[in-house]
Amino acid sequence: MIKLAIADDHVLVRSGLKVLLDGFGDFKVICEVSNGLELLSWLRTTTTTADMVLLDVGMPKMDGFETAARINEEFPEIKIVALSVYNENQTVAKMIESGAHAYLLKDAEPEIVRETLLHVHAKGYYYSKQVLESVMQTKLAALQAPEKHISNVLRPIDTLSQREKEFIQLCCSELTYKEIADRMHVSQRTVDGYRESVFSKLDLKSRTGIVLFAFQQGWVAK
Repeated sequence: MIKLAIADDHVLVRSGLKVLLDGFGDFKVICEVSNGLELLSWLRTTTTTADMVLLDVGMPKMDGFETAARINEEFPEIKIVALSVYNENQTVAKMIESGAHAYLLKDAEPEIVRETLLHVHAKGYYYSKQVLESVMQTKLAALQAPEKHISNVLRPIDTLSQREKEFIQLCCSELTYKEIADRMHVSQRTVDGYRESVFSKLDLKSRTGIVLFAFQQGWVAK
């Protein structure tokens, strides 16, 4: 049974999601809160943590963007699925770059919700064609901004070392950073160095961003 937490400031949405998700038989909702602050407080004190959290993007007090980033820092093992009524490219891209492992619209069909959550649990992420296109279009717009110098954005992939490319591909698995270090036969400190270097070279902020980059390069199958 996959344990879920829901953070959404609309009580009816939370209640409806709980009924839907518990009814699938694959999931058990163990926490319902109205904002990111309450979710983080629960995660820091609970003895039975969630495998996955469903985050509304537009919550009060602490929105989905900041909440996702905080969860990635403090609880990197927890998978994050964004929930929203917004499908604008910038919103989708910002949520993914904040650390969401999938992005669902609130009007999605129940079976799509179920398949997405199961895929995230099994593979660690699920990026639909729409999500990938949103991220790529947002990145392209940023690269075309007049203040960006062309020499900084031509081919950042060419600046990656072979070991950094290997690290990127391993990031697309369920391995923790410690397990990646073991697989690469290096120390965790070295892997931390690869991560920071990749973040800097590719202008990324999270492991999710690394996975998206790998998708764009065709280094990992959807």
